[in-house]
Amino acid sequence: MWAAGILLVASAQSAPGVDDQKVAAAIERGVAWLRKAKSHGSDLSKKKLAPVRNADELILLTFLHSGVAPEDPKVQQLLASVLAAPLDKTYSVAVRAMALEELDRVRYQSHLARCALYLIDNQLVNGQWGYGDPSPAADAMAVDASPTGRPRGGKPLKKVAVRTTRVGTGTGDFSNSQYAALGLRACHDAGVVLPKETLTRAAQAWVVAQTAGPPPAGGTPSLPSGRKPRGWCYDHPCSSPAVHHPYGTMTAGGVGALAIYDHLLGRESKRNGPLLDGLAWLQVHYTVETVPGPIEWDGITKSTYVPYYLYALERAAILTGNEKLGAHVWYADGVQVLLQAQKADGSWWMDDWGTDTWDTCFALLFLKRATRPLVASVDRFKPAEVDK
Repeated sequence: MWAAGILLVASAQSAPGVDDQKVAAAIERGVAWLRKAKSHGSDLSKKKLAPVRNADELILLTFLHSGVAPEDPKVQQLLASVLAAPLDKTYSVAVRAMALEELDRVRYQSHLARCALYLIDNQLVNGQWGYGDPSPAADAMAVDASPTGRPRGGKPLKKVAVRTTRVGTGTGDFSNSQYAALGLRACHDAGVVLPKETLTRAAQAWVVAQTAGPPPAGGTPSLPSGRKPRGWCYDHPCSSPAVHHPYGTMTAGGVGALAIYDHLLGRESKRNGPLLDGLAWLQVHYTVETVPGPIEWDGITKSTYVPYYLYALERAAILTGNEKLGAHVWYADGVQVLLQAQKADGSWWMDDWGTDTWDTCFALLFLKRATRPLVASVDRFKPAEVDK
């Protein structure tokens, strides 16, 4: 239940070995710290941090999932900043779409259509996304100038179709690409009709780039499913196959992205070989204390950016309906790591790649199990109607 300006922290969904009260207390402390945090950003992928613009979109998304009411002054401040910001980066636009859909998919449908157009206009020929460039067509697209005048929940959605107006330029990667999938899913859930060719090309980009990489220490166990563990690295094609091996963040992101595209295309994920092989890779390389892999990228021999990885793992598991990876209860294991890593002030900053703001957001999203399963959320909106 929402209450204006009041933080309502609900217990995280129970799992064996999880103390829900400790989780709820950690979330409350994290949100309290985040209210005063700097809105600085990173590119989420490079060792050397490069500010994107700010983290307002991610903070807003985190607040909404953490029980902060839409009427809260901090939420309204962040919302105003997000709506006024340019559509200029894949990461920020994708997370903006996730936040607006979570806030009110009816009220902000026209804004979500702009986000969708930006994303499809920045897809590369090979189906990936890079950091993105402004889309003149998305910038020129009309939006509802006063969406706050609508009652929450409003009338049933109308379907709004968007069409690609250009092909993206630059170099793609699977970090931007997994967030593009999340943004497109949010737009779809808001009644935005996406080009089938965009979704098909995006899924194929993940399929053709999958690779086995080296086996885990002790060798690859025999899996009851008979699947061959395969995953993804950051680049495609891997710029140096001898060095660039599959690792946890990109493999979890790939599993989640393929599950989303199967859902949007009406396909059965249980028959998706690359997705099942990705889950097998996460199972045999399983760890939550670091990023499995290792990354072995640009001279890095130690896996890093655990909060970013844990949020990707949460998405992969929930989007595929798996509470366990093999014998591993991923949520309980991740909770243990995050509760131990939370700082006295309520924040997280677990390694050199992230920032305290980003790490705290990713930790809270994991603890709240923020990802919604790929089913119709009939409790949150009325079924969409198609314009005749």
